[in-house]
Amino acid sequence: MDTSRLFQPLKSGDTLTLPNRLVMAPMTTTAGEPDGSFSAQEISYLARRARSGIGLIMTPACYCHKSGHAFERQVGCDRDELHGSLSRCAEAINQAGAASFLQIHHGGNAVKAHLSGERPWAPSAVHNRRGTSELPREMTETEIWLIVESFAKAAGRAKRAGFTGIELHGANTYLFQQFFSPFTNKREDRWGAVEWENRVRFATEVVKAVRTEVGAAYPISYRISPEEPEPDGYSTHDAVRLLEMIVPLGVDIVHVSSWEYGVGVRNDWPEGSHPTKMIRDAMPSEMPVIGVGGVRTPEQALRVLDDGVELVAMGQELLLDADWPKKVQEGTFDQIRTSVQTREELEGLEIPELMRPYVARFFLPEQ
Repeated sequence: MDTSRLFQPLKSGDTLTLPNRLVMAPMTTTAGEPDGSFSAQEISYLARRARSGIGLIMTPACYCHKSGHAFERQVGCDRDELHGSLSRCAEAINQAGAASFLQIHHGGNAVKAHLSGERPWAPSAVHNRRGTSELPREMTETEIWLIVESFAKAAGRAKRAGFTGIELHGANTYLFQQFFSPFTNKREDRWGAVEWENRVRFATEVVKAVRTEVGAAYPISYRISPEEPEPDGYSTHDAVRLLEMIVPLGVDIVHVSSWEYGVGVRNDWPEGSHPTKMIRDAMPSEMPVIGVGGVRTPEQALRVLDDGVELVAMGQELLLDADWPKKVQEGTFDQIRTSVQTREELEGLEIPELMRPYVARFFLPEQ
């Protein structure tokens, strides 16, 4: 199997050159410090994957405002006092040879009040689509503009800290998606989901504000869930239309967030296509797209490139085997770890201590 395509450099714009086509997907680690800073274990975990040959490291989601704090031990980028934490993380990844992108996030209706200190903020008083949230309250216009500004300020902190670029987390049922989806946005004002220009207003205003904050050349990625199920879910056609509006405002990379690459929930895409490929085909040819979703093997990674998608992101597989890129490049496919069978193997994984229960839950057989 010829895997050399996975290790070809990629240049995007005037300022971003990636050593290869491999991306570490942003994964919640619940391993930050209580004050929102990156822990030493978390930084070590990210840098270890950079040293193994991953070309681009996406950090775990980082809340841009305290009202967006959604996960236990989530890292923050909401205040200047976290500059030291951010710069230590960026430096560790960069020195290990990878590009570093800080993923900036607001949980919206997925926020937990005991973390944020108040009832969750959201476009409307609607539960999160996953059904696990508290009932939020509808944001005021002043609060919406506050969060737009918070995304921009967080992006500025990332740039000053030395991150190669940033990613706006517009996927996985969080705040961007909540404004865009008729399922969660029941507003009747100019931020509502009835009229198209209002439905996309939050995303367009954030992208404009972030681009103004970081300047013309700083790389911005936008992560999007390509579709939602009915009732009131949006389609990939809707997602393409949104991207066609925000990409010209300053988005350099689109990251299509799928649970399983090539598979969707609505089946309304053209014959022979799928959500990620539809987005790739609709975007400017010079703009990279990242495909992700259950990629574990070299064959699966190559399939993403076969669809014309420029970059391949992996998540869980890099928890199990930090040296996946090295083993693939060397052709030692049989040495790639795809599971853990014992507690001893679990303890040997180079991941933060607080992530071990998650890995055990999904990969360790019941003893």
